[in-house]
Order: sequence, then structure tokens, then C-alpha cells
Amino acid sequence: MNEIEIRMLYHSHVYGGDTIKIGFIGPGKVGVSLGRYFTHKGIELSGFYGKDDLNTIDAANITKSKFYNNIQDIIKDSDILFITTPDDIISIIDIELSKFDLNNKSICHTSGSLKSNVLCNAKHSGAMIYSLHPIFAFSSKETKLKELEDIYFSIEGDILEDSSIISVLKLIGNKYFVRKAEDSSTYHLASVFVSNLALSLLDIGTSYLKKLGLDDEEALNALKPLIKGNIDSIYAKGFVNSLTGPIARGDITTIEKHISVLEDKDKDLYKILSFNLLKLVALRDKNNADITENIEECFYSMENKSQIENVLSNSKKHLEIYKFLGGVN
Repeated sequence: MNEIEIRMLYHSHVYGGDTIKIGFIGPGKVGVSLGRYFTHKGIELSGFYGKDDLNTIDAANITKSKFYNNIQDIIKDSDILFITTPDDIISIIDIELSKFDLNNKSICHTSGSLKSNVLCNAKHSGAMIYSLHPIFAFSSKETKLKELEDIYFSIEGDILEDSSIISVLKLIGNKYFVRKAEDSSTYHLASVFVSNLALSLLDIGTSYLKKLGLDDEEALNALKPLIKGNIDSIYAKGFVNSLTGPIARGDITTIEKHISVLEDKDKDLYKILSFNLLKLVALRDKNNADITENIEECFYSMENKSQIENVLSNSKKHLEIYKFLGGVN
């Protein structure tokens, strides 16, 4: 029996049928939203600890839990501690926690980019450690609880099927998956692409409507049905079957007009995203399995232009678009 199994056996004996109490270090948007959600799901909170007393008291009041101004006390009163602070503070908190006996405690941080081993000092002091990341953008402490019903969690760390943190995930009923520590950066990149970078892309798109005289709100509202309709279509039909627009149609005249009005700073981005759309077009129009196997490799190895041209050879208009975009600097 290894060290983790011994600890978990002891955890099971200690917890038994008793209620597991969860505490939060960090009274911000993530901590308060998760605290409210856990309470909604019948999980008991010990309370909140944080550097700013007013924010911490507010977090405790919102979640009807206890305010702690002493880290030792929240450790004593909690079975699981969630660290819901900015990433660069987590290692500092880890050192603070490790000054105390953490046997029979589980320590989780909610960063998607950091591995669980950022809590290595806590582990040496007896804790089970985890990176438990909710795949959601928390923009407020008042996150609607209904929205949290559908979010996924990803988890990495000292995981066994009967660990207390897995029990919590099963109790709240949200779907979750286990990731490897070495995959943390790749995992977080997926979230950044569809959240932060998508936000940036929407900002760029609305900026072209603002050139016509619309303000921020008008531009975003005008594009909202298009944005929402596209997302709904992707979920209903998938990426390939949701293709629309000039790339999908092979409309090079429209693309030439786009290039003529694009700001220089946006041209490379337009080219990269259009190449990815051409990859989806090739998948849509594939005629045999041999081509399908090469599509991903061809489009992400842009130096091999002959292979890409071969993939697109069944559509002269899409091949023409590819060659035209290849000339964008």
C-alpha cells in the first residue's frame, strides 16, 4: 500500500458518514460563487479567510458562513480548503499552510494553468493536494447558480475514487474529468482560446462596426444574434456542418474586398483563421479516407504547400483562396 492509499484509508475512517466541511482562502468571485453553489448543493462551509477583512466578511455573509482572520483556525475547522486566489499567490499560501499539521486535510487550488504540485509544501505537511479547475468565466460573486449546474470541472492530483474531493464532485452532480499534471498548460490553453482569445476576436469584430458610427453597445447587440446563432449551430451540428460565409462558399471576390479594408494589424489574424476554415472545408468536402488522414498534418505544417494544394485540388475556388491568402503579409 503506497502513501496516498494509506492516507485515503485513514481519511475514510476519520470522515465516515460525517459532513465534510469546506473552507475558502480567497474571498473573490471564484471563491464566493463556488461557496454559494456548494451551499446550494447541501455542502457545509466552514467559511472564508483572506487578506482584506472587509471582503472576507462580505464573502462569509453572502455564503452564511464564518469569517476567519486566522489561517490556523480555518485549517482546523475545514476538511477541504479551496485556494481561490490569483495564481501568483498560491505558492505563498502553500508555504503558510505548510507551517501547520495538514494530515487528514485536502488542499485544492482552482488555477487551470498550475499543477497540483505548486502545493508541494502542504503535501509534505500531510495534505492531499489537487488542482481543481471549474471550466467557467466567473465575472461576478453573484454568478447565477443555474449556470453552474452545467459546468465541467477538471481535476489533477492525489486522486482516488473514494477521495473526499471526488465525493464532493459526485455530490454536486457536475461532470468532471481527470487530467495529467504534464497536460496542464495544454488544458488551460483550450480554455484561453475559447474564452479570452474569443473575447479579443469579438472586440476586433465589433471595432469594424464602430467604424460605421455604432458605439460599443450597439455594435455588440447588432452582432449578438450572429454570435449566438453560430454557437448554437456548432453545438447542434458540429464545426464542419456549421460552416458559412465567404471561405465556405469559395467567394474570393468578397475575401479580396475584406483584405482591402482590413487594418494591417489584423491581416495575419484573418489569414490564420481563414486557413483553419479552409481545413474545415477540406474535411467537409473530403472524397476519400486517405485525404482525411492528411488534412490536419497539411494545414498545421504550412511550409508544405504542395500537400495543402493537393488536399484542396477538388475545389478550384478554394485552392484559389488558399493561394490568395498565402500572399497576405
